Amino acid sequence: MKNRIRQAGRSQRNAFTLIELLVVIAIIAILAAILFPVFAQAKAAAKKTQALSNAKQIGIAVQIYLNDADDTFPLAFHPSDGSAYSWNRFKPVPVSQLGTAEPAWKRDAANTFVMNSIQPYAKNTQILNEPNGNIIRTSGFYGPTTPQPAGLPAISYTYNGLIHAFSGSAMASSSTVPVFWHGHGKRALYGYGYASPWLVCDTASQPCTYVSSGTTCATGNGGTSGYTTNTSNSGVDLYSGSIIFVMADTSAKSRRVAIGNNPATQRTDPRVDPWARYRGNFPCGRYWGPGGCHPYLFRPDWDGATADSAVFVDGGTATQCTN
Repeated sequence: MKNRIRQAGRSQRNAFTLIELLVVIAIIAILAAILFPVFAQAKAAAKKTQALSNAKQIGIAVQIYLNDADDTFPLAFHPSDGSAYSWNRFKPVPVSQLGTAEPAWKRDAANTFVMNSIQPYAKNTQILNEPNGNIIRTSGFYGPTTPQPAGLPAISYTYNGLIHAFSGSAMASSSTVPVFWHGHGKRALYGYGYASPWLVCDTASQPCTYVSSGTTCATGNGGTSGYTTNTSNSGVDLYSGSIIFVMADTSAKSRRVAIGNNPATQRTDPRVDPWARYRGNFPCGRYWGPGGCHPYLFRPDWDGATADSAVFVDGGTATQCTN
């Protein structure tokens, strides 16, 4: 009997009190509050490192393509519909989405599109995948008529269409002219690629190439161009206020953009920021070079430093961009 009493007393002495349990729980909660943001930052940093590595591989693939294509940049547009080039259109990536029943003009447009034409050198469409993007499923004039298969890349990068068929040796500054960039912001198109900026080329029977501008825009193909602010309500904040650019010299760079509530009178630096102002996380204006013909930052004949005249055009989704 005495042994039983001793054992019961020992069990009571070894138990935690309610206060001790509450203290332990409070300590765990404090540690979790401290560590969870650190883990989130580490995860975001890992995704950014992965994205920069992929972007570098894309730049290298384009450079190899240049070497095999007589120093000519890959194509973004194709005169496949007979009336105009395929500018401002989504293209399926990879081409294998298009079944044998699809018309030949779709396959021609897809095969010549840059994100597919560099595949013999990249050998992997998944390097186009944006690990931090919001996946958007869409359709397109050049896309498949059947449902898309699983496992396709979700692409936030857009191609600088101003260098479509442009000579690499004619580029003014290969270290500052973007080839690919996060032109969709955080929007990632599932299985589709896009060129933004794009050249306006309305005559299929004539070449489509960039035409430098003065105080007025040239008429005909390549005399004007455009680019989008549409992010499908995903915004542009991919990596703590920065987006990624792949330059013509194959370098991949993370560049901060001026996200914030900028009124129309407060504008960004056109030499470094692709959009002229922001409303919170959303781009609300564009910069154009001299004459208002081509997007300022993407012109292949610009040296990347000279502060030549810029034309500001406000605009964007009305509900997002009101002052």
